[in-house]
Amino acid sequence: MEEKIIITCDSGIDMSEKLLKKYNIRLLPLVIHMGNEEYLDFEEAKPDDILKFHDDTGQLASTSAPTVEHSFRFFTRLVHMGYTVIHFSMSSGMSSAYDNAKTAAETFERVHVIDTLTASAGGTLLVIAAAEMLEEGKSSEEIIKKCKELIPLVEVPFMVHDMEFLYKGGRASFLANFLANIFNLKPSLYVDKDGRIVAGKKYSGKFEAIVPKMINDYFGNSSVINKKRLIIAHTGLSDEFLQSCKNEVSKHVEFKEIEILHAGCTITSHLGGGALVFSWADN
Repeated sequence: MEEKIIITCDSGIDMSEKLLKKYNIRLLPLVIHMGNEEYLDFEEAKPDDILKFHDDTGQLASTSAPTVEHSFRFFTRLVHMGYTVIHFSMSSGMSSAYDNAKTAAETFERVHVIDTLTASAGGTLLVIAAAEMLEEGKSSEEIIKKCKELIPLVEVPFMVHDMEFLYKGGRASFLANFLANIFNLKPSLYVDKDGRIVAGKKYSGKFEAIVPKMINDYFGNSSVINKKRLIIAHTGLSDEFLQSCKNEVSKHVEFKEIEILHAGCTITSHLGGGALVFSWADN
């Protein structure tokens, strides 16, 4: 009997409506909390809602992982439709989404949960790779094996427009936030191989002026970069600025494909507006 496979992911991995439709990917939403209200990421809340809530109240929206029960119901529908499910979860180092999905999947023989050890654009890169292998007729075993080999090669550096969301969310200290404001410092950050967000090189100046420096630092050694695909995710940057980022990257690496997408509520709630995320795989 031919294996019927479907690719799924949680909303800590950024997928546009276009990509979801193109590859027939199902999305398991995280829960967004704004005040006393709860909303499903992507389905009931949009990134602009996160930023407006902060502007109106001075408070941050927060997120919670899909529960074991929610994950179980999500998988049950797909299994009953005859699918073998390959589910990609945002890093276990950032969320309990992986643990909850893994627990829910233990009930089924044909649900496989992958800890991407990343999030946002890094997860997008892995999900698209899996979807392309599915289109090529690969088995679930082959797709899972190849994706697990790809995970350590995925790079995800990013930069925030300011430190406010990181500070209010407890991800940056008072001193780091204070010095950033006084000296106009903007740290780059990246997801390490354990799936945790860590600080990278610090830059000084206006966001628009230092992004090319960041691009030069990360893309300068093009010999180690797989040139198949680059994902750029953002939280509300202009088309003109994003095009300038593409042009700057192309000075160093000629990617065969560059996909730009707006990050969802989960990433926006952590990074705030004006954040920029890159992801590619190394050779």
